[in-house]
Amino acid sequence: MSPKIFQRAAAVCLIILAALLLAQAAFSLRWPLAHDEAPLFYEAFLMQNGRVPYRDFFDFQMPGAYLAYYFFAALTNFGATRVRLLDLAILSVLSAVTFYALRRDGKLSACAAPVLFGLAYLQGGPSLSLQREYLILIFIALSIWIGARDSLTFRKRLILGFLYGLAATLKPHAALGLLPFIFFDTTDFFRRSKFSLPSLVREIFFPFVLGFSIPVLGIILWLISVNALNPFLDIVRNYVPLYAQINGAMEIVPANERAAYLFSQLWRFGGHGLWLIPAALGVLLNRKRQTYLLAGLALVYALYPALSGQFFPYHYLPFLYCLILLSSSILSNRSQILIPNYQLSITYAIFLFVIFFSVRPSQTFLRQLRGEAIVTSTDRAAQIADFLQSELQPGDAVQDLDWTGGALLAMLRVRAPLATHYVFDFYFYHHVSTPYVQSLRADFLTQLQTSPPRFIVEVSAIDKPWVSGADASRDFPELRAFLDERYSVTIAKDDYLIYELKNSE
Repeated sequence: MSPKIFQRAAAVCLIILAALLLAQAAFSLRWPLAHDEAPLFYEAFLMQNGRVPYRDFFDFQMPGAYLAYYFFAALTNFGATRVRLLDLAILSVLSAVTFYALRRDGKLSACAAPVLFGLAYLQGGPSLSLQREYLILIFIALSIWIGARDSLTFRKRLILGFLYGLAATLKPHAALGLLPFIFFDTTDFFRRSKFSLPSLVREIFFPFVLGFSIPVLGIILWLISVNALNPFLDIVRNYVPLYAQINGAMEIVPANERAAYLFSQLWRFGGHGLWLIPAALGVLLNRKRQTYLLAGLALVYALYPALSGQFFPYHYLPFLYCLILLSSSILSNRSQILIPNYQLSITYAIFLFVIFFSVRPSQTFLRQLRGEAIVTSTDRAAQIADFLQSELQPGDAVQDLDWTGGALLAMLRVRAPLATHYVFDFYFYHHVSTPYVQSLRADFLTQLQTSPPRFIVEVSAIDKPWVSGADASRDFPELRAFLDERYSVTIAKDDYLIYELKNSE
């Protein structure tokens, strides 16, 4: 078959996939807040009411994530449909930037990349929605548009550093994406100039570091201004190293087994290994600066999940994005003139094969078509919210014993204040023998005893994430004793309990 036939097949396939993307995007407008969205939006609600991260509530997200969700909350007022519109708006911006970054390679290639990535993103359902790695993609796409083609200037280096500085405020290891730009820029410098360390530092490293430092210093100054820097550093020093020992299966990995665990997970590529075939073909067919830089980005973001050690699906979004861009370059104008027709036909056939086996409607979309529940915790959250709405009096606070099981979503819906500084109870059940976790438990109990909330909501569902392994426990005897003494169970369901303070009326 001639390559023109395969090219036409690719174009027809792309049109069908674009229609599927639009259909799933339309159905996604009915998605509720789910997974990490509910806690992050609830924390944004706390910030709207004067609470400051780290100082007034305990969590280990990076400051940029709080500020991003605070901004999203201002735009959406926590409305699920408005959040979904915001999500699709970000995807549209990402698609437009991706198109313009690739448009010199031909419209087919430039259109394929955003369509394929959009399908991959929606395929993950609500659990991928507005994850921090998704927000980081905007900075990665802009960096490719700005810095992938021509030799860099001082201004471009400054902008690239700034973009990855912003990304680092969301996830520090997102800054890995800056390394390929520095590497290729340094090799260009060696080719056009005699080696001089002062000139290398002045012309190459200084603007990158300066740009990177601006958002990082801005975050530090903000933390200082709200008296949150020391609490933030305390969490980074004491809690984050403990959390980093938990893997994606919510198991504590012993130090002597961690290297073997990381290696065993790295080669799996998050289940996206099939995309490596067309990505490699894209590199072979388009041997130029942009392609090599994309390959460098794919490499560093393949390593990115290992730095957290948890390998959740959303950790692979930057890696998958880069693979899809490389794979789409198969359709570029350049590839059509560099190899014989039969090789190009085989390449197109492989690309279509990978699309056929990798891109499919999301399970969430299929459940919607069958009229099934989208997220199991949504109904639970609605029930809890209905109860709280009918019972809460002005001034009443609520404490959840949950993480992503729906209690925080319910509290967000009724705008219930948090009783303590602890947004989750997750922190209390791993590394339980360490002095730091013991201090968190003691502080939590002290706050409950000092100002006992009228209601405590405990999610006990099977889908509640529990940590297992050495030094993990589901027991908190002091908390149980406090609940038995001061509270009665007013709602008892299979998947959640609501405790009410005795003699609270």
